[in-house]
Amino acid sequence: MKSISFLAAAAAALVVAGIAGAGGTGPSATGGVHLTVHDVFGLQTLELQEFGFNAKLRPDGSADGWYTYRDVEDGVPFTLDGPVTCLTVIGNDAWIGGEIEKSNDPSLVGQGAWWHVRDNGQGAGDPPDLTTFSGLGSPEDTAAFCAAHRPFRFPFPIDGGNIQVRS
Repeated sequence: MKSISFLAAAAAALVVAGIAGAGGTGPSATGGVHLTVHDVFGLQTLELQEFGFNAKLRPDGSADGWYTYRDVEDGVPFTLDGPVTCLTVIGNDAWIGGEIEKSNDPSLVGQGAWWHVRDNGQGAGDPPDLTTFSGLGSPEDTAAFCAAHRPFRFPFPIDGGNIQVRS
């Protein structure tokens, strides 16, 4: 329960920061989410414990923001964080990527991470927001992910938190 309260507070802070940082104009995506899935990607349990991001497009088309990502893969923690380097927003979907500046796997520092999210609204009757787990690759792969903005490959409904996408 403590982590859900933390995630709700983190999501609210990211949303406020995203709206303030974006100046109310231009595409942006913010979120703080949690989810747990079983029997996927060869893992018994995959828990996205802490995933927060704040991304916006600058007037020149470049992206700005920050992300932090922590999952636990069958009991083994995995962490990433760094600056957002690309963002594509279409409707209530956002494709976001960034440089890996810090990780508990030093071989990933300098590489890229990316994810796709969908904001399904704020009402109690709305379906849960969706996210992917982080993809990993080169900085060029990251830029290509945002540019291609392909349909979801492995979307998961979030268990807690909130995603907001503004176009």
